[in-house]
Amino acid sequence: MEIIKKIPFEFENNDYQIRIYSNAWDFEVKAFLNDKPANGYSYRVSLPTAIDLRMALELDAIQMLVEDAKRDVVEKTWERYVDAYIATLKKTPQESLGCRKCGSRNILSTRVDERDMYECSDCLNVWYGKREWTSGPLTILDDITDGVEKSGAYEIHAEILLNTVFNGRNISFDTQLKNWANQNKLKYKQIQKQDGVYIKFKR
Repeated sequence: MEIIKKIPFEFENNDYQIRIYSNAWDFEVKAFLNDKPANGYSYRVSLPTAIDLRMALELDAIQMLVEDAKRDVVEKTWERYVDAYIATLKKTPQESLGCRKCGSRNILSTRVDERDMYECSDCLNVWYGKREWTSGPLTILDDITDGVEKSGAYEIHAEILLNTVFNGRNISFDTQLKNWANQNKLKYKQIQKQDGVYIKFKR
């Protein structure tokens, strides 16, 4: 299936997308957050072939799925289901963690930048828990880690970090940068460009 429409909406200061996929008369709707599925739900419909595909997106059959996807995000239906299921298993949240990359349950959990960071001990995959609150500096740090996760690398002007995130008076910029990168299992290097020095992060 290919994406034919993206519908943005905001909830709890997060920018979500409802994506509509299509393969002829078969349609699928799914909610996304930061380019990743927002939950485990997807919504499907197969329309009669008599319908003009040029008019399909305006049909109630499609719009109802879009509204269902939004409602399940707002009402946190998936989160409530997962919490209830875990409770029946009598497992702690830590025991319920699993690496989506290799399937391992050998997961290390640490607290970094006011949110949980998880690392798979088997394949070294790193991911983060949902942030409960944010701020300007934390948003910048999240852009770095999310950028590395999505694209494999992320560049940012050193002055942005110096003036916002790593501006402590008693610790040097280089020390703060190194400590933060180590905490987040990141590597970095400085790149000189015409408009100044950039820091390129990767994992």
